[in-house]
Amino acid sequence: MVTRRPLFYGLCMLLGVLLFGIAGLMHPLLVGDGAAQLGMIARTVGWRGIHWSLLFGLVFMYAGLIGVSLRHNDTPGASPARAAVRMGAFAFSVWSLNILFMVGAGWQLARAYSSSDPGMTATHAVFVYDMLHPMGLAAERLATFMLGLVAYMFGWAIRNGGVWPRWLAWAAWVVALLSGAVALVFNEFSWVQFVAQGVFVTWLAATAVLMLAERSRESGLGARD
Repeated sequence: MVTRRPLFYGLCMLLGVLLFGIAGLMHPLLVGDGAAQLGMIARTVGWRGIHWSLLFGLVFMYAGLIGVSLRHNDTPGASPARAAVRMGAFAFSVWSLNILFMVGAGWQLARAYSSSDPGMTATHAVFVYDMLHPMGLAAERLATFMLGLVAYMFGWAIRNGGVWPRWLAWAAWVVALLSGAVALVFNEFSWVQFVAQGVFVTWLAATAVLMLAERSRESGLGARD
């Protein structure tokens, strides 16, 4: 009997990857001191839309990872899959912290800075931004490291479960090694952190394609039966 798998999780992961990936490509690279960054934020069209897309992308991607874990129930990969999805809940929560700061406080501070004459209000906006933004970047660095652990555990789940190709497990381990190394070697102010996160999202995209392809094959088999 063919086991039918719902499209929901694969579509969630694919939608999340698209939302996060497109928004990430639209996001400007913030450089310079606090004043320069606030000015760039204020000038960026659709700043809040970009960050809400990132946030909703995280939600959809994590829903897809739940589907990866459920797919490995009743297989030898069940235990590492459950561990991975639990670690993922923490990792994605931390990952969202800097995005939440940017969509809320960061945007408001940028508006205050750009709409005020040089003086106390603009100075206070830069001061608050300079004090709080490093915390968000530190969260990004921690999230990058934890995403490596998530990828490592899912790699073992896929390897042991035997329901998907082994190359996906090896790809997950490469992502794990890269994410861990970047988080440990590069500080939180480095743009390399975002590259490592992008590699993780690319692995999710490959996983989403496999999930949807598996569903398509099962539907075809069911139709022939």
